[in-house]
Amino acid sequence: MRGIPIEEGKVRANSQISIRHEGDIAIFDITGYLTDASESTLTEAYAEDAVQGAGKLLLNFERRSFITSSGFGEIIKLLWRIRDRGQVLRVAHPSNQVRNIFNTIGLSQSIGVFASEAAALEDF
Repeated sequence: MRGIPIEEGKVRANSQISIRHEGDIAIFDITGYLTDASESTLTEAYAEDAVQGAGKLLLNFERRSFITSSGFGEIIKLLWRIRDRGQVLRVAHPSNQVRNIFNTIGLSQSIGVFASEAAALEDF
């Protein structure tokens, strides 16, 4: 498991992505704010060899995390890269507000948004 800090403004604490694996599933445990400043961190995390070899990717937001509007844009960019490689994306533990946004913009139909990590893993 490796943590990659996300550079944030002075107002927000640094965020972090830790990567772990369950079989052919790469799990990104995200802590803090996912923003437009997260692009390089997501790109670096996704570029890791073990992640590239995984058929499935789970974004886990259980650890006090939040997604800004620009952070949703970064998830969409990641989704394009994942689909280009034939991989599958799921999301676990979004807050109610974040879940509502996923539903409103239609992402929950494309990627699968689940209340728990166990439910997301079972759906793969």
